[in-house]
Amino acid sequence: MTSFHTTARRFQSIIYKENGFPFKGTIMPVDEGEVPSYDFSSPRLVLRTITKDVVKARDVIIDKLNRRYIVASHGYSPWGDQFTFRLFQVLADLSWKRQTTVVNPLTGLPQGGVPVDLGLAPCLVEMTGRQFPDRPSNLMEETRRILTSVELQLGDHLDDAIVKRIDTSLGVTYAEIV
Repeated sequence: MTSFHTTARRFQSIIYKENGFPFKGTIMPVDEGEVPSYDFSSPRLVLRTITKDVVKARDVIIDKLNRRYIVASHGYSPWGDQFTFRLFQVLADLSWKRQTTVVNPLTGLPQGGVPVDLGLAPCLVEMTGRQFPDRPSNLMEETRRILTSVELQLGDHLDDAIVKRIDTSLGVTYAEIV
């Protein structure tokens, strides 16, 4: 008897993790009613696999057209023994640095040290608008919203921007950078 599980095998293709590990899965668009439209404006895709634990949230995968995607959790699949993940296309690799702290030997107080280079962070970056941080001076700053597979901390530097807000959802990091 044919089931969704056996039918899914026919439509699978080989997809690679960024580390070169191959696995079988299907990348397909999401019905617009299933994903909130305010999330991110890039095309919404899902990855379906029939093998448990071949990918997890925060993995970066590469499709046959060499596009890179950040894998996020999506929940239980209503199609039987399939495992579903949300995909966000990597549009930028931002240099990622974290400020270290050292204890001043004279005062015993912590102070800023040399920034540590943590490599490149694969990100989906979107402009969110302008904020008015100081009403009397009327200064504006541009904020960008990012989704990334790395675990950011407040104050981290991504290229020329600083991480101001962080939220973890769907197993990946959402952040606002200024």
